[in-house]
Amino acid sequence: MNWFVTESPRPAWIARRSYAPWLVIATVCFGAFMGQLDASIVTLAFPAMSAHFHADPEWISLSYLITLVALLVPMGRIADRVGRKIVYIYGFALFTGASVACVYAPGFDALIAARVAQAVGAAMLQANSVALVTTAVVPEKRRKALGIQAAAQAGGLAAGPLLGGYLTENFGWQAVFAINVPIGVVAMIAGHYLLPRTKTARDKGKPSWRVVPGLAGVLLTYAALFAPMTLLPFTLKQPLAHIGFTVAALPLGFALAATALSRPGLKTGAVIAGTALLLPVPLTVQLVVAGIGLGIIAPACTKHVMSVLPESAAGVGSGLVNVARGLGTALGVAAATLLIHTFQ
Repeated sequence: MNWFVTESPRPAWIARRSYAPWLVIATVCFGAFMGQLDASIVTLAFPAMSAHFHADPEWISLSYLITLVALLVPMGRIADRVGRKIVYIYGFALFTGASVACVYAPGFDALIAARVAQAVGAAMLQANSVALVTTAVVPEKRRKALGIQAAAQAGGLAAGPLLGGYLTENFGWQAVFAINVPIGVVAMIAGHYLLPRTKTARDKGKPSWRVVPGLAGVLLTYAALFAPMTLLPFTLKQPLAHIGFTVAALPLGFALAATALSRPGLKTGAVIAGTALLLPVPLTVQLVVAGIGLGIIAPACTKHVMSVLPESAAGVGSGLVNVARGLGTALGVAAATLLIHTFQ
């Protein structure tokens, strides 16, 4: 029974492959994709869930986000001590089980409780994601690796509105949670075989004040991503599937930039994102351009944060980055919700 509480090594034939670090990144991308998919897929189902439960829909997101943010740094510290692999895999197990609970929630309170359980699992995933990427690759490859991880998150954000609109219209709001189950099962299997043991013997790393600008940049980036993604489903007078394509344009641009653009700096990204909505082009194009600007900013800020922390504190750094992401997401959702209630 010892295997329940200790990390298992990768098979030797995987560990010795030259591309083994990229298998780690691919596995981490499952969690990055899944966490953001679940955060954004519910936005298109908000009206249906609100009508079903006769309750304010923002708590479906905010209960998840508040719990997630509160647990990210503690989970990162726990993972630094007991092992990032085992915490990551158990996080998937909890997240997947909680998704089933969301599907069968008999009432709004039960749904919120299941969302809180999802958030605990998501914290176990996200507190380790950046740390696993950072420790898997050599320093000169980290910008690219972190960009891929950020792109997977953005891919989840982009897929969420598309899937959310389609699934809600054709199968009901419960389907937006059921989609997590097969992804979670595949990810748990991949994590067992592809992730290395990552336990660190000691954890003396302390966050440096220099992480603050990077964390602030991450927070503002994710606020800018989530505010329009929450607002547009309530303001656009189109079928949900069409709204999904429009909303997906923003994280799609983010994913393209995070994956393909490694040279532009923070100033370039800020200029692109800041001027996107001033362009005389359709809304979808504006959102793609804005996403490109944000996709330049986020990986650069994340790399800055992780570069000033010791490897033994990578889990804490990963948790801090994801706290900033979560706070930014919550800020964006709250701001959009305030606008919805103000102008309805």
